[in-house]
Amino acid sequence: MRISKDKEKYMKYYLDSLCFSGELRIGAIKRMTEYKGEGAEYISSSFDSDDEDYKEGYVTLIFWEPADDEDTMVYVENIFFYKGIEEICSKDIKKNPKNEGTLNNYLEEIRDALRI
Repeated sequence: MRISKDKEKYMKYYLDSLCFSGELRIGAIKRMTEYKGEGAEYISSSFDSDDEDYKEGYVTLIFWEPADDEDTMVYVENIFFYKGIEEICSKDIKKNPKNEGTLNNYLEEIRDALRI
């Protein structure tokens, strides 16, 4: 598996995967709080200390082929990951104010799990 240092590229790719038809998949954010990570079939994140790829202070992003040209792992700093999640949640709240309470609760849980 390739380890990439291009965290901006892969973080954007990961954040895009949390949306469908331009809408944030709130269920994906919920799963992130429940499982300390989230993953579709080919793209996933993890900040679970029991995960074999866990690295203290980092979130592991994994992109399995065919999501990328080869299986790729990227470590992104907890704060960098959180800010990305916070940004897409804020955009959703602006479009869908009814989601504010739910998303803010999820963001708080994610922030606590990442120890930010």
